[in-house]
Amino acid sequence: MSISKNKKENLMKIVMQEVEKAIEEGNSPFGAILIDENGNIIEKAHNTAKSMCNPVLHAEINLITKACKKLNTRDLSKYYIMSNAWSCSMCMSACIKAKIQNYIYGAPSESDMNPNITIFDVKEKANNKLNIETGVLLDECQSQIQNARNH
Repeated sequence: MSISKNKKENLMKIVMQEVEKAIEEGNSPFGAILIDENGNIIEKAHNTAKSMCNPVLHAEINLITKACKKLNTRDLSKYYIMSNAWSCSMCMSACIKAKIQNYIYGAPSESDMNPNITIFDVKEKANNKLNIETGVLLDECQSQIQNARNH
C-alpha cells in the first residue's frame, strides 16, 4: 500500500466521524471505511446494532453490505478496510468471506469482547494471507471509545 502515514491518519479521522454517528444514534462506538489502494473512500459505515435492534449490524457488516451493493460484487479483495478498533470475530469472518485481505485499525479490541477472539486469532485460522496494520491514531481511537462508554 502506498498510502502515507499522514493520509492514513486523515482517513482514520473520517472513520472517527462515523463513530460519532454511531454514538449519536445510541450505538456502540465503532465505525469503518472501505478504501482502494490509493486511499480513495469507496464506502463508510458505523455500528447500528442498538438503533436497528439487530445484534449483527456492526460497522463492518454494514460496510460490507453497502459496498457490495454499490460495487455489485461479493469480492472486495482489492480494497482495504479501516476501523477505529479491531474487528470482533463475527466481523473479521465476514470480511474474510468478502475476500478482504488488508486491514488497518486504530485501537485494540476491548477485553470484554464476547467471544474473546482477536483479529490475530482469526488470522491464524484463515486460509488466505491477511495483512493487518494496527495503531493508527491509537490514543485518539481509544479515547473516543472510552469517552463513549463512560457516558
